Amino acid sequence: MTLYVVTGLVVGSVYAIATLGLVLTYSSTRVFNFAHGAIAYFLAVVFYELTVEHGWDGRVAGAATILVVSPLLGLALWAVLFRRLADTPPPVRLVSTIGLWVALPALTRIVFEGDRYERPSMVFDPPHQYRLLGVGVDSNQVAVVVAAAVIAVAMTILLRATPFGLAVRATVDAPRMAAVVGVNTSLVSAGAWMVGTTLAGVAGVLLGSYRGFDEVQFTFLVLGSFAAVVIARMHSLVLAFAGSILLGLVQELSKSTRVTDFLGGFVDSQSVWVRGLPASIPFLVMLVFLLAYRGLGRERFVVAAPAADDDDAPPTRAPAAWRRILPVVCCLAAVAVAPAFLSGLWEGIVAKGLALGIVFLSYTVVTGEGGMISLCQVTFAGLAASVTADLATNHGMDVLVAVPLAALAAVPIGLVAALPSLRLGDLYLALATLAFAVLVQNTFFELDWVANDGVGIAVPRPEGFGDDLPFYYLLVALFTVTAVVVRNLKRSTTGLELAATRSSEPATATIGVSVERTKLFAFGASAFLAGAGGGLYAVYGGFADPDQYDVLIGVVWLAVVVTWGVRSIAGALLAGLAFAVFPQLVTEHLSSTWRELPTVLFGLGAIGLAREPRGVVHQVVHGHRDRRRRRVERRAARAAVAAP
Repeated sequence: MTLYVVTGLVVGSVYAIATLGLVLTYSSTRVFNFAHGAIAYFLAVVFYELTVEHGWDGRVAGAATILVVSPLLGLALWAVLFRRLADTPPPVRLVSTIGLWVALPALTRIVFEGDRYERPSMVFDPPHQYRLLGVGVDSNQVAVVVAAAVIAVAMTILLRATPFGLAVRATVDAPRMAAVVGVNTSLVSAGAWMVGTTLAGVAGVLLGSYRGFDEVQFTFLVLGSFAAVVIARMHSLVLAFAGSILLGLVQELSKSTRVTDFLGGFVDSQSVWVRGLPASIPFLVMLVFLLAYRGLGRERFVVAAPAADDDDAPPTRAPAAWRRILPVVCCLAAVAVAPAFLSGLWEGIVAKGLALGIVFLSYTVVTGEGGMISLCQVTFAGLAASVTADLATNHGMDVLVAVPLAALAAVPIGLVAALPSLRLGDLYLALATLAFAVLVQNTFFELDWVANDGVGIAVPRPEGFGDDLPFYYLLVALFTVTAVVVRNLKRSTTGLELAATRSSEPATATIGVSVERTKLFAFGASAFLAGAGGGLYAVYGGFADPDQYDVLIGVVWLAVVVTWGVRSIAGALLAGLAFAVFPQLVTEHLSSTWRELPTVLFGLGAIGLAREPRGVVHQVVHGHRDRRRRRVERRAARAAVAAP
């Protein structure tokens, strides 16, 4: 057990370093940085390149990465993105940082090619070996623990006993008053981001030396710090540090034979539920604390001067009905005639884009209309795809019957995922759905009948649609029907209730609308749509492979949909086509160096949400109307000033 205690202290210390940076930036800027792990990964790769590829001494490279590159990166991100987010609605802040989470690792892979197998250290290289409580540890592990303790003490002193800490509290509690008394709130915000990014650099450099520079395990280990942030209620440094250490200890102790033998008394000790427990513990803890804490329905901070939502601005004349449906009609017409101009390969790629378009319509319902950030739509799609394949392959059911049944099976799962939305909002709901998605990935998707040794379950085509072209047009028809249903839903009484809930839950409840029922409906309907699209996506590909429904892929999906327009049916279709087509275009026409370019563009598109929350489709179709309205408002303002 001593071995697991020591390793738990190390893992908990990594969580602590990352958590303290997240708490600092959120406490001082009201922005929860989903990209904190991506920033840490980028800075870890910078350290690796300086040491391994350019031959720098580990100490010099570590100092340069942490003390120079990290704060400069934080300043640059603040200047380009984060300073624009302070006065935006919470969903805009969330999706913008999610876009950075998507774009930065892909950009890192473009800039720094190659695999990274070595583990350079900024302490001793090779690491020194010690004995602690009878357990062998190396200098990298000791450095992680010492750094976490030093940073915790330094952060406490910085925020509670220095002028900077006083300025941070003033900027958060009363930004206008702070500016009146001479506090440079922009400088305070920039400084907070520089310190937070520096802590991400510390976590990245130390974690890389300890665990290696693999992006996937790196990302999920840092994601575990989100649970400690929740324990800290987003602002308590003491709870953040204590929660991080406790998480690390519990996670590592769950790997011990004593714990696995105990669990073996209830379930098979070799089952996926036991094997997946250590990786799932941070997310289980996150869900427990999210549901246990009271007062998490809204963010702790109220934005002092919210940016006006263009949807709520005084409108000019509403666009004609034909103008609203024209983008969808044009897109569907282009897709319908596309097989006449496409080869078999591209026909299949566009067909996959149509199936994904149905999945992405689920975002239109839950996020676009309902205003709830869901990071588990990919989970609904994966669940239904596996059930579809099992019903069709192992039970002989017709695929066209299996797909809607599997989508219906996803509905109760969606309602379970929706339960946190009844008491959580915005940031906390996004964290809860992320935790739910990771838990399903670590358990259900690892079941033997689902994973099938990593190849998934084969799924046949429907009878009469075995050839690609007939099935292509079946997908066109199914997307058209689904789009009509979603459009009618948006115009129905239920759609109006969703829009009212998105705008103001208290006001919606005041007029007699059940906010709880509306949220449950949104999640249930979106789970059905995601499940239907996920099943069709698996049918066209021939396999239901759980790897295609990874949590990180779901994050990219959200970025793509937001880029094109999360409230637009045409945006969902174009997002599905873009996700399917762009990577193939890059593969065929650019070198392997640029294979990550589509992901970078998807992430940057989501970052652009801070400027235009309604996406590319709205900008193209209705941008001239918005510009005309803004010109009218500017003229009226100038006239009002000149009138006296």
